[in-house]
Amino acid sequence: MKVAMPVKPSQDKYLLSSAFGKARFFLIYDLDSDSYEVVENKELSGRDAINLISSKGAKIVITNHIGGGAYRLLNELGLKAYFTESKNKPVDDVIKEYKDGKLKEITPQNFMLIPQHHHHHHRHGNHNH
Repeated sequence: MKVAMPVKPSQDKYLLSSAFGKARFFLIYDLDSDSYEVVENKELSGRDAINLISSKGAKIVITNHIGGGAYRLLNELGLKAYFTESKNKPVDDVIKEYKDGKLKEITPQNFMLIPQHHHHHHRHGNHNH
């Protein structure tokens, strides 16, 4: 069984990325052979990312953020998604959480409870009152 997750390189390892569709890389981890490959998400869109990881044989996605369109496409393709609150966590730790049954499956019933978009913080100039 293959598991996919959005990642970013950090020195000698990969960390879980807080982006999904905009993640530059996805790590495809094969639970059976305990091996992985990293693929580039050239289009930087959720739909393209899902088509890419699906074409690599992944049946499970682990993420801490996913949009509605991407989630619907996962469902249409029969992929399962699991939510982790981890951000910037080494991939090995995230895989261990999955293997230990600590991650919650994202379902249509709980989908609205997970983060779906980035909150943009705007800096405003100093307001003098």
